[in-house]
Amino acid sequence: MLTPAKIDSALKKLADGFLNSLRTIDSERAGWGQFVGPSSSNQVGLYGTSAGIICVALAYGPNRIPPSCVRWLEELWQARDTPGDGSRNFALTARRAFFLMALRICQHPDLATLISEADKELLLRLVQDGLLVSWQIDAANRGATGNETVTGLAVLAYVLSSGSHLRTPPEIERAALALQNRYEGALPKNPGLRKFMLSSISLGVRPDDLSSSIRREVARIGTSPETTDQDALDWWDYYYSGVGGRLSKRDYLHAPSAAFDILLATGPSATIARRRAALNLAEKTAQTVLDVGLYFDGRELAQSKTQAWIAIALSRSKALIEENDNKPSRLMSVLGSILSAVGLRER
Repeated sequence: MLTPAKIDSALKKLADGFLNSLRTIDSERAGWGQFVGPSSSNQVGLYGTSAGIICVALAYGPNRIPPSCVRWLEELWQARDTPGDGSRNFALTARRAFFLMALRICQHPDLATLISEADKELLLRLVQDGLLVSWQIDAANRGATGNETVTGLAVLAYVLSSGSHLRTPPEIERAALALQNRYEGALPKNPGLRKFMLSSISLGVRPDDLSSSIRREVARIGTSPETTDQDALDWWDYYYSGVGGRLSKRDYLHAPSAAFDILLATGPSATIARRRAALNLAEKTAQTVLDVGLYFDGRELAQSKTQAWIAIALSRSKALIEENDNKPSRLMSVLGSILSAVGLRER
């Protein structure tokens, strides 16, 4: 049975996977790479380190994030406009959005300044169609049009890290509306990417503004063996500043379908059946993590970003448990209101 305690145990397992495989850069800096666990690898990157602090913060809070990781993230951010690796790390909007999500989730006091700066600079990448460009070097050198998948990632970065301490900016709410307008009747064919975009729209758009067609799509898309193993996949070509001039690279979105099956169920348009299916999937996922230590999902290596998405989904599934536990009292309240309305119960 899925309980908040079981989710907390699974979150700690994921976090321990990172903490036990921290990769040292030098005496003062450390982080994580694309994959968690392989002792033969010493690769450290912005994505992996961002994923690591998400998992550690959700399990233990900001105080368990190694100071060496905090210092390295600060150093990377300060070098964001430096030609070479500095520019490459942050020219891609998707990487900036994932980085900002990590900062907002971890709420480390030494990274507070980075949150406000990263937030301000990310919003500068919005264009007239309401979406964000996929890459930007400066105001004169950036993508010509907005990109749907990048915008979906940015919306999720804010929505999944919002709470009493941080809000989702109105610009991002408008971006979610722009996504809804763009995808009316034309969602991606890949089931994993479709769930990714539906999660972004249904969680990012205010409930009163969510269209009936998006609500139908959320209700229609299945949580079955045929779709739960189809991850969200997309890619971008982008430019960044090299030492000798402008260079180009390609980067990818790879996010686990199971995480978005759970996240979709936390939205306002989710049916009772979807919430029940998401709870079952969260139970299975949490048990897998407890048994194995990380989330592999049939793969030989555990990707860092996958662990972060799963940690976020498991953390948010606590709301589904609470909702399920309170269902009888809510049903009695509704029934009482109906009986009172027709005069069958004393007011």
